Amino acid sequence: MINPRFSMLIKIQQEREEKLQAQFVAAQQFFQQSEQKYQGLANYRTEYIHQSQQQGSAGLQSRQYTQFVSFIGKLDQALLQQGRAVAQAKAAAEQRKQSWLAMQKKRKALELLVERSNMAELQKQLQQDQRNADEFASQQFMRRLFTAEQD
Repeated sequence: MINPRFSMLIKIQQEREEKLQAQFVAAQQFFQQSEQKYQGLANYRTEYIHQSQQQGSAGLQSRQYTQFVSFIGKLDQALLQQGRAVAQAKAAAEQRKQSWLAMQKKRKALELLVERSNMAELQKQLQQDQRNADEFASQQFMRRLFTAEQD
């Protein structure tokens, strides 16, 4: 039987662990969304350059070329920013994962401690029961012996 104090501690640990797991899942999803945005931007940049090259083969005016270069520069900046956001999201997800795993480890250690405590208590109770049974058997033997001597 689990001591009520230990039961409450385990319950608190489980709740903390579940909260940290939910935070990890949310951070992981945010990381994946950030990565998808980055890939979308990179694909758009590649497609824009490809289309611009096709249009450019027919000839570009200097104004169009300047706009093209300027827009590619803006896309490159957006990719850099999104790349940083992806790196930060990945680091945050990893940190949340480590926190969750550490809490899981604490909970398992507490459960193991409780299990060992319960086993020690059970062993103690079994030894006490054995002593009681030995004492009872000894008393029975002495009564029979005493009764046999009086007959």
